[in-house]
Amino acid sequence: MNLRHLLTACVIATLSSTFAFAIEHVSLERDSKSIHVDGKIIVEAADGGLLVQDASGVLWAITPDEIVNRDSDAIPFAPADHDAMSERLLKEFPDGFRVHKTAHYLVCYNTSQAYAQWCGALYERLFLAFNTYWKNRGFKLHEPEIPLVALVFDSQRSYAAYARPELGEATSKIIGYYSLRSNRVVMYDLTGSEAGGGNSRATAAHINRLLMRPGAERTVATVIHEATHQIAFNCGLQTRYADIPLWVSEGVAIYFETPDLRSSKGWRNIGGVNRVRLSEFRRYLRNRPSDSLATLVSNDERFRDPRIASDAYAEAWALNYFLIHKHPKDYLAYMKVLSEKLPLRYDDPKDRQALFKECFGEDVEKLNTEFLRYMRTVR
Repeated sequence: MNLRHLLTACVIATLSSTFAFAIEHVSLERDSKSIHVDGKIIVEAADGGLLVQDASGVLWAITPDEIVNRDSDAIPFAPADHDAMSERLLKEFPDGFRVHKTAHYLVCYNTSQAYAQWCGALYERLFLAFNTYWKNRGFKLHEPEIPLVALVFDSQRSYAAYARPELGEATSKIIGYYSLRSNRVVMYDLTGSEAGGGNSRATAAHINRLLMRPGAERTVATVIHEATHQIAFNCGLQTRYADIPLWVSEGVAIYFETPDLRSSKGWRNIGGVNRVRLSEFRRYLRNRPSDSLATLVSNDERFRDPRIASDAYAEAWALNYFLIHKHPKDYLAYMKVLSEKLPLRYDDPKDRQALFKECFGEDVEKLNTEFLRYMRTVR
């Protein structure tokens, strides 16, 4: 289902706060199934299409032809708390799943308790580091409206069974992901049976040792990358289904993605040079087109082409790294504008270019020259 065309592009109204927080009850037919959704309306289109968020944070994009009935009441919308969300998760998943609670997360898992606790601690360290980082730069984030959910499966097989409807054929190549629709991070136990499986004697130190082995860094980085997306979309840096350029959202996630597992705080070196992405970017420089910066900031096409996506990700990291270090005030202003974007309103390439120029200067070629010169000094 194409969200860009799901709701009528013209005259889309984001509802006033007074109405948005009333509970909307929508009955719909989808794929020959009857579905009932209770939640708050995020967007209502001129043609009657809806974007509804339910109490557990799931976004429902509903076309007019799917709606069977809708009504609302005066009861204020209330997002699910830790207990209510835990109850929903345990009803959704089969016997064998449990929920580990932390201050901001619910880790729903069917692997060892030790691994779930390790994940919860890692995510909490990321949450604190992420919020502190932006606060220190003048961007105040807010607490999540609902608990952040991480699903941790005991094996790649059980993970794939859950993820395949959303990821399709790419499931076997992706070890974890963040779903904009469900607002969940989904992954599987990266240690396999080595962490002890259901063995309650497995410890965080043992898990750390397994995941600090040569080659494991990128695996852990991928999981943290997806968790960074989740925090960004729940704490006010970005809005789900808003038109956030991928060079920004992916670049920010890469900027935070590698933790220090030896540190109790986990992120002593936020913004350190990402050696993998730097190496990829240097390889890309050998044949980098002259309009590379312009195409990166104006549309997301390069990220969606598997033949060149790795180059786009590398340049996204490099551009964010450069702007954060050399143009921090302009970068912060740009991020604040993006944070105010509304769901399902899409900019065309010219609009994206215009916003970039408004924040970083009209002379993009000059900026490009400075960008390349700076990145050649990064070690």
